[in-house]
Amino acid sequence: MDPRDDGFEPPAACVQWCRARSYDLHVLDDGAPVDLDWWNARLDDAGHQIRLRARDLDGHVVTTGKAVLQRNDLRRHDDLLDGDNASLNLLFLCAAWRSGHTERRAQRRFPDVAHLPVTSSGDRFEKTTGVLDRCLRERRLPIIIGHSGTGWPDIPGVGVALLAAFLWAADASTSTGPAQLVDQHGVSTLLHEGWLGDPSVSDFTLRRYDRYVELLHDWAGAIGTRPELVEMWLVQRWNARVREARGGAPAQPTLF
Repeated sequence: MDPRDDGFEPPAACVQWCRARSYDLHVLDDGAPVDLDWWNARLDDAGHQIRLRARDLDGHVVTTGKAVLQRNDLRRHDDLLDGDNASLNLLFLCAAWRSGHTERRAQRRFPDVAHLPVTSSGDRFEKTTGVLDRCLRERRLPIIIGHSGTGWPDIPGVGVALLAAFLWAADASTSTGPAQLVDQHGVSTLLHEGWLGDPSVSDFTLRRYDRYVELLHDWAGAIGTRPELVEMWLVQRWNARVREARGGAPAQPTLF
């Protein structure tokens, strides 16, 4: 554990909540509504060859209209992926899931992942797919110093939260363990509980993200659960506090 986090233990509410939840039921089945027509129109306008697919309420794969993406659909070998463009397809599935999720802080924004100037091959997405393909192939974040000096790879249009979601979906690891989602709501809960960290997820360096991932794994180990459930509790806790502040139900996180 990072020395700055020594003694920072999971709150009792987190322990109780996580122990009452199942990874398969509450994490993998965590769904978000998506508008496939909106996403695919923008994929077409941007010159991508991929098209997003999702599921109807019966679980059948659909290609148009309103649909649902479950977190379990964000996987490297899922049947929703186009095998010829798997890494970019997975990235946009993650973007659609995040932006559609009612409990997470993400707007419906289409990531422009084209590099300028283009490479000699004329492929505007070649540098982006090169990094994402390596993540899928090697199951780790490539050691490429971003132009900003943050430690993140240079992928235009992809912020920290979206890249973290992609790394989780790719079953990739960083230096402190398997990658985990990071959401501004969840980090705000950590700060409320006393974490001494950067308050803005968008400003997370790779080093700060590694520290965050390590903390989730340490808390999960102490509780006897999965780090994904710890991260989900952090997000749920923020939403529960907001509802309480607005005069709603007491701040006891619930799934839906």
